[in-house]
Amino acid sequence: MKRMASVLVLLGVFAATARVIQVQDLTRAHFHHVRVNATDPQKTMEWYEKFFGAQRIKFRNAADGLFTSRGFILIDKVATPPKDLELTAIRHIGWAGVDGPNEYAWWKAQGANVHTPLTPLNQNWFFYIYGPDREIAEIFTGDKNHLFNHLHFSTNDVAAMAAWFEQHLGMTVPAAAKGPRPTDPNVRWGTSARVDGVSVVIIYKDHYYADSEKRLPVGRNLETTKGSPINHIAFSYANIQPVLERMRAAGVPIVEPIATRPQHNLKSFFVQGPDNVLIEIVEAKPIPEGLWQ
Repeated sequence: MKRMASVLVLLGVFAATARVIQVQDLTRAHFHHVRVNATDPQKTMEWYEKFFGAQRIKFRNAADGLFTSRGFILIDKVATPPKDLELTAIRHIGWAGVDGPNEYAWWKAQGANVHTPLTPLNQNWFFYIYGPDREIAEIFTGDKNHLFNHLHFSTNDVAAMAAWFEQHLGMTVPAAAKGPRPTDPNVRWGTSARVDGVSVVIIYKDHYYADSEKRLPVGRNLETTKGSPINHIAFSYANIQPVLERMRAAGVPIVEPIATRPQHNLKSFFVQGPDNVLIEIVEAKPIPEGLWQ
């Protein structure tokens, strides 16, 4: 009887754990991929392979893609150059660096098209460079490695975007991020969250880290990311049907319903995120298990 009771207790624990995992799976997204528009996909893949050590893969046995250590870069071929990334809320994607001055010198020696030159930030360094279709990539030395590091968003309202990512993708944002814009114009308004080792950086569209950064028109409108060099960002869940239902019930605009996308053999749906950011929700196991499934 004692053994049977112990078995029943263990079964109860396993069942409770399974319920917790299921709940977490429905609320907390995993980072999955960045979708890039490219006039020459071969050139784009070679660029990310050479400069960021991305690994070329056959994604789901359907299309060429790149693995970046914490997610994928998937590429759509376009006939004409994508529109300017500076028009959208996706500011750039970023990698970590270790030695800012030496790495910047190496990039310059390689003939890099520099967007923002090497700039100190507290005890660290950062710089931005243009990719083949003028997508912007940052190298930031804060994490002291060479892994894929962050997604940087510009926004009309830091608190609103942070709350959206928290409510609909299960990210944890600092409580201070939900406050109003600072009254002091010299105070940078921004925050960040972390998902699977990738930082999601959210900065008010008229604020910058340093004077060296390229300034954009104050108060500019943020157009849809669709058709830009970085077309959209994708997050994953093991089962997306209940996620779709939850988002629809919450009033999230559904851009495309669930379908299997033959180009990459992905089951997914698309939503319109804050500030016209296109977001794909894909059905996939989290990395690293998701590398093989």
